[in-house]
Amino acid sequence: MKLDDLDDQLVPRLAARLRAFLDGLSDRRRAFGGRLRAVADGPLRRLDDRYASSGPLALVREVPQLGLLVIAAVFVSGTGVALIRSDDQQRAERAQQQLDTASPTSLGAPLGTDITTYIARSRSRLVTLAETKPDTEYTALVSFRAYLTPERVRITLGALDIPQVVVRAKLAATVAPAEVVPIPVTNLVMDVRAFTRALAVRKATEAKEFRGLAASIAGTSPEEQQFKVFYRAAAAAAQQEARVYTGPCACVIGALVRGTARDLAELPAVATVRSVEVGGRTVDEGIELTPLLPEQSGVVAKPTLPIGRK
Repeated sequence: MKLDDLDDQLVPRLAARLRAFLDGLSDRRRAFGGRLRAVADGPLRRLDDRYASSGPLALVREVPQLGLLVIAAVFVSGTGVALIRSDDQQRAERAQQQLDTASPTSLGAPLGTDITTYIARSRSRLVTLAETKPDTEYTALVSFRAYLTPERVRITLGALDIPQVVVRAKLAATVAPAEVVPIPVTNLVMDVRAFTRALAVRKATEAKEFRGLAASIAGTSPEEQQFKVFYRAAAAAAQQEARVYTGPCACVIGALVRGTARDLAELPAVATVRSVEVGGRTVDEGIELTPLLPEQSGVVAKPTLPIGRK
């Protein structure tokens, strides 16, 4: 209801009551004239002369209708504020409901994101959900501070359900960036170990193919030499990834988890957890996960390729 509508409804009623009150006032004064004069000449008269002899109170005393109009205005204003606050609360609840039922297509910090801001914003939403809906289950992307073994991930995340993890080989900074690979898991340790062994075989094959491509370039133009450098760098990175994945590597950098808001809110206190971004209430197997890299700081930037290095 709008304030104008409230004015149209309330002000005429108040004016009618005021008119009836004033019409009956003279009768009541005559009926109790003596008593009223005694009170008026006593202490109340002195208080009235002292505090209501000038200013707004004097005006209200001379024109009592103003007092009722002020009360009506305060009432109408208060009702309007209450309606506005109620409307704001309803909008906030609808927005939260949309977040709860939404199934995001990706979780993680996009390119250009300030990492400190991303972590703070993720933690703020997590705290809000833990306070308002502590027992509601959500999915969340957990980014780790270091490269972890699957056994360490299991200890870190406790009894939380883990439908997917993200692995990446930790390579020297002088080679091309390593690939970020998501792994669906049922049995965390067994599935990660089996997948990384297969990944080691694939990376060894890729290294061989990149070396063959580099060797096939016989031209000396700047463009051809750039491609040659790129293929050599890619071959070196793939070879290092193959070595890392061959053994029981510490290579997990993030995990998609599922748990109640209360349980998820406890994760940022764990030393190995860097951030927790809450997603929707359903698990989407096709969701794109881009956890923070443990070595990343400042702004999320595109990995730089070693072009120009021979």
